Amino acid sequence: MGTSVFFESLTEEVKGRRVEENKVELWRVYPAEQQALKEYVEALYEHDDQRDSLINISEGVESLLRNEALATPYFIGQGSERVGYVILTRYHSVKRGGLTIFIDELFVEPKRRRGGIGRQIMKAIIQIAQQEKAKAMWAQTEPFNEAAQAFFLGQGFRPDGQKSFERPV
Repeated sequence: MGTSVFFESLTEEVKGRRVEENKVELWRVYPAEQQALKEYVEALYEHDDQRDSLINISEGVESLLRNEALATPYFIGQGSERVGYVILTRYHSVKRGGLTIFIDELFVEPKRRRGGIGRQIMKAIIQIAQQEKAKAMWAQTEPFNEAAQAFFLGQGFRPDGQKSFERPV
């Protein structure tokens, strides 16, 4: 597969790869790793003070791992350790001219932040979007999360002027 960012997930042994201590990679999340992903999602929702969303996590993670055509979860790995996760969701946008990659969730453990992991992961996400021939990438943050907003602006994203609306079905 060449220089693809699609790596097998971390196990106790690092699957024969030479691990560089500070190298940051994306590792695809597999169903057997559902509990670890769930714990990261819980940490993000608690960090963003979205405790009311915690009730949907188990069902949401199970659904995510069953519907890979729509979205793909990745652990963020640094060296041989997991340090966060990201979920990339795919959708079609006429306005944007085709496939759009939505950075649905991006979480780096608090003790690992401000060390360049986000920038390195964004390069990997852009590579995935290019491989999939996406026309655009899209992200959103909580209105109070100025650090996340500054991060995305620093990565070339710009506000789109839209307001999001949501309704349960």
